[in-house]
Amino acid sequence: MNKKILIIHDRFQYRGGGERLCLIMANGLGADILTEYWDEENSFAKSEAPAKITTLGKQIKIRGLGYFSAQWRFFWKTSRVLGIKDYDVIIFSGNNCLSAAWRCKKEQKKIMYCHTPVRYAYDLKDYYYQKYPLYAKPIFLFFVYLACVIYKWGIKKMDVVMANSRNVQNRLQKFVNIKSTVVYPPIDTYKFNFKKQFSQSKLAGQEDYYLSFARLVDLKRVKDIVRAFQQMPNKKLVVASGGPEFDKIKEMSQDYKNIEILGFVSDELLGKLVGNCIANIYIPLNEDFGMTPLEAAAVGKPTIGVDSGGLKETIIHEQTGYLILEKYELGDIINAVEWLDTGRAIQMRESCIQQAEKFSAEKFIKKIKNNI
Repeated sequence: MNKKILIIHDRFQYRGGGERLCLIMANGLGADILTEYWDEENSFAKSEAPAKITTLGKQIKIRGLGYFSAQWRFFWKTSRVLGIKDYDVIIFSGNNCLSAAWRCKKEQKKIMYCHTPVRYAYDLKDYYYQKYPLYAKPIFLFFVYLACVIYKWGIKKMDVVMANSRNVQNRLQKFVNIKSTVVYPPIDTYKFNFKKQFSQSKLAGQEDYYLSFARLVDLKRVKDIVRAFQQMPNKKLVVASGGPEFDKIKEMSQDYKNIEILGFVSDELLGKLVGNCIANIYIPLNEDFGMTPLEAAAVGKPTIGVDSGGLKETIIHEQTGYLILEKYELGDIINAVEWLDTGRAIQMRESCIQQAEKFSAEKFIKKIKNNI
């Protein structure tokens, strides 16, 4: 493809699915990357990007100020630190970075890969509103208004909008009246390649623990998983991730020998943990898409998920995992763990691998090129 391509992503703060998607897209397209900041300690190494990386500053951790800083940097600093007008195609990944659309020329092709519209301003507005004390609610509503104005202004400048799932496609239509094309995120089906190990024996790659490797933030509801295993001393849980709730979850687990909290781990160790677990557990609140169930499926591991959001598009109930009720109780998680034992997990192995192969990086890049 003889086009000069730039990917603009909000930030590389964690080793998340959005960040991994950008790296796969950059490698597949030979694209440069522009981002607000890049935290190599908690996110991916810059060496994983194929070409030029430009950052706009350092992380600002003051709540609220970070949002305004991102808008200012993408709006004002973009053209000063990078020749953004020299690119033929600009792909936006995220919400804060849409401010950079102001710096694009009319003839440049502007594409948005939408992970989700701003959640606290749209589908989760009531959820967040209830969390604020009375005096802070007007401030929150001001942020919501501002975010909606900037988001709608930016997305309407796009030539093409791609949604990462039918779930997000429906959100875009409902909240901002934007039509989009679904392009499912890429799953690195070779990342946790244990197929040779599987062929040695039926039980190869099967140990006695369940795994959670979702980022430790409130919406992922890892605390509920930990609470469920507190009631199952005969079942083991390993949590291999980090995030704002790490200390709280670590404290919750300290008196339970069957629960191990590792924090962020290397890709090599994560691959071993996924490859040897009984099943993955992932129960986020109305997840946009959710890559972890498919990453687990790539090596034949089923996922205990929740019957909502994008997980309904990736987990086939009782074939590649088990879906608990959208409005679940802890007993539902416990029952799912009891049901999805070692024997059933092994029976699902081939179905999981076949499901993951539908979401390969090769198919993703082909669809992206078609949209370009």
